Amino acid sequence: MELFQMLDCNSVLGNCCSDPGLVSILDIVRKFLDLFQVFVPIMLIVGATISFIKLAANPEMKNGTKGIVNQFLAAIICFFIPVIVNFVMGITPETYELSACWEQAKTSNEIAKSMTNVYVDKNNKKKSSVLIDPKNYDPNNPSAGGGSTGSGNGSATGKAIVEYAKSFVGQPYVWGGTWNGELPYTGTDCSGFVQGVFKHHGINLTRTTYTQWGDTSTYTVVPPGAEIKAGDLVNYWEHVAILTGNGNEIVHAKGRNYGIVIDSDYKTASSHSIKGIMRIKGVN
Repeated sequence: MELFQMLDCNSVLGNCCSDPGLVSILDIVRKFLDLFQVFVPIMLIVGATISFIKLAANPEMKNGTKGIVNQFLAAIICFFIPVIVNFVMGITPETYELSACWEQAKTSNEIAKSMTNVYVDKNNKKKSSVLIDPKNYDPNNPSAGGGSTGSGNGSATGKAIVEYAKSFVGQPYVWGGTWNGELPYTGTDCSGFVQGVFKHHGINLTRTTYTQWGDTSTYTVVPPGAEIKAGDLVNYWEHVAILTGNGNEIVHAKGRNYGIVIDSDYKTASSHSIKGIMRIKGVN
C-alpha cells in the first residue's frame, strides 16, 4: 500500500482538501474542460460554416439561417462553460472541500510528477539518477558532496540556506506533504522543501512553484550569464530547486523515487523547461 500526505487545512495555503481521490477526479475534469473549450466550439463553427455554404448554394433551404445562428450561439456557450465553472469554483469558499480540491487540482501535476533523469559515472560508467547517492552522502565530507558550498559564491545567509538544505539529503519526497522548516523533517515536495528551508531562516515564500515565481515582490531575476550565488532558486515549469553556489549544482526534492538529492547541473537535472533564476531578497 502506498502512503501519501495531503495538504493540511492551513490559513496560509487557504486549502482544506483532504481527499486525494477527489483531487484526481477533478484534475481529469479540468483537463476535459480544457479540451471541451477548444474542440467543441471548433466543430460547431465548422458545422455552421458547412451549413452556410449549403445555404448559399440553395437559398430556398428551410430554416437555414436559423440553424446557422443556433450553431454559432452554441459554440459561444460551449467556449464559456469552463470559464463559468472556474468562476463558480473560485468564488466558493475553500472551507467547502469541493472548492478546495478544485484549487488543489491546479497543482496536482506538480506534486505528483516524478523526474527520471539519468547520470553516468565517468569512472565506472554506472548509471545513477543523481550526482551524489544519498546513501553515501556525508555532510562533513566535501568529496561526498558535503561540508562546503563549493566555490563559496553568495552571502553568509545564502551559504547557511544551502548547508541546511544539504543536511536533508536522503530524506523522502512526499506527494503534497507540508513541512514547517524545523526538525523533525516531515516529507514534502519540491516547493514545500524550498518553502521550509527558507522559513527556517526567517524568509517566507509561498507554497507552490507557480506562486513562488508569481510573487515578484520576494525576488529579482538573475540575468542570463550572471554569477550564480548560494541560495538562489531555479524555477522550472512545475519544479523548483536551490542553487548551491558551486557552479550549476542544485539541491532539491527531486521526486518520490529519489527524495532530496544533489544534482550537478540545473540545466539537465529536470525534464521541465526553465523559467528563470530567482535571487530571493534578503539572501544575496
